[in-house]
Amino acid sequence: MKKQILSLAILAAMTSTATYAADNDDMDMSDPTDVYTSMGISYGTEGANLKGSLMLSEKSADSGSKTGIIFEAKNIFNEDADTPKFSHMVNHPQYGLVPSMSDTKSERSYRIRYGTISTVTGLGWSIDSVMGDHPFYGKFAVIQTGPVATIPVSDSLYIWPILYAGTVLLEDNMPQLIGETQTNMSSSGIDFASTILTGQVYARYTINDSWWTLLSACYTTELQGKDWHGDVANGGLQMPSFQGEFTVAYQISKKQNLRMNYKTDNSDSTDDIYWLEYNHAF
Repeated sequence: MKKQILSLAILAAMTSTATYAADNDDMDMSDPTDVYTSMGISYGTEGANLKGSLMLSEKSADSGSKTGIIFEAKNIFNEDADTPKFSHMVNHPQYGLVPSMSDTKSERSYRIRYGTISTVTGLGWSIDSVMGDHPFYGKFAVIQTGPVATIPVSDSLYIWPILYAGTVLLEDNMPQLIGETQTNMSSSGIDFASTILTGQVYARYTINDSWWTLLSACYTTELQGKDWHGDVANGGLQMPSFQGEFTVAYQISKKQNLRMNYKTDNSDSTDDIYWLEYNHAF
């Protein structure tokens, strides 16, 4: 029932976007769905990050839409990568097969998003993929796609609801988990672990020409397959079902800003994150 309610709530909100209009030449760095070419760098409690975006569509106001790609690399130097990783089983002379914890989980992750949005209606579509390392399942990728809408509540307050659906891909690391010398199993390389649904909402409030805030709330649940938030011991993926992010930004110029960010989630294994970010648009 919660999945149906989540879907209906976001889709209903999207029906209120008919009055939205935008100038295709008017770049807005506070708009999380705006498309332009840019580069950004940041550093915080979870290391250094890089991100960039590339506008693929024409800048002409007559084109009616904007299309682009966003790329992010988080914790590029893999700082604090000390979480033990369940890599494989070893044959102990006294205790038999026991887990080896000699490897550690990589804290580096990547994100690629391709999207397009109408400058007339404010409606758009995007494909989002996140790739990282799981302490039990090995390498993973979360690939989702879905619609986005722009809702102008007032001149100062805008809301962007997004509804994603997709799949979780896992490295097929079963031979490593139980010991390659203990089995004749062959690996296909990739497991389709789950199909998932994600509802996300961005809310931006413009304080004045120089200052603005951005709030993001995201909830993910599985439709079928492995439980997204469930414990690994019970066959789940043990990923945070809720994530919240808050940004306070200073717009240095039309093409430069400085952002102070905070992120939290409902996972027991991660701490709250803070980082300072600089972005430059071209």
